[in-house]
Amino acid sequence: MTNKQKLKTKADKLWFQKGMWGFADDFDVVKCQICDDNAYCLHHFYYKSNYGHLRYDFDNAVPLCKKHHFLLHHQDPKKIEDMIIQERGKKWFNRLKKKAYQRPKSSYLTIKYYEDIIKKLNEPNLS
Repeated sequence: MTNKQKLKTKADKLWFQKGMWGFADDFDVVKCQICDDNAYCLHHFYYKSNYGHLRYDFDNAVPLCKKHHFLLHHQDPKKIEDMIIQERGKKWFNRLKKKAYQRPKSSYLTIKYYEDIIKKLNEPNLS
């Protein structure tokens, strides 16, 4: 594994930990955005594969239970996405959509980029 891959893995883990903490209630429980079950993951509303610049954006994070995450990826993505938008609101969706289409003009997936992300994710009170 290269140094850059190690940094990316570390950044991904930090993003997940900070993100889950940011969605936790007073009892440190994270609930699915759609139902009241415990969240199993933080789904990237705009997929990492196409919108890498939103990979570490907490606005793009959606806590989902196993059932809804499976449905989103394997059965009815549009329905689940519509449910998320309904829960989060049009204002959130429009803000995130604007960010999605504001891609960086130059390559950003450098070692320095990952080091900066890790530094930012390690800041207190970030979520």
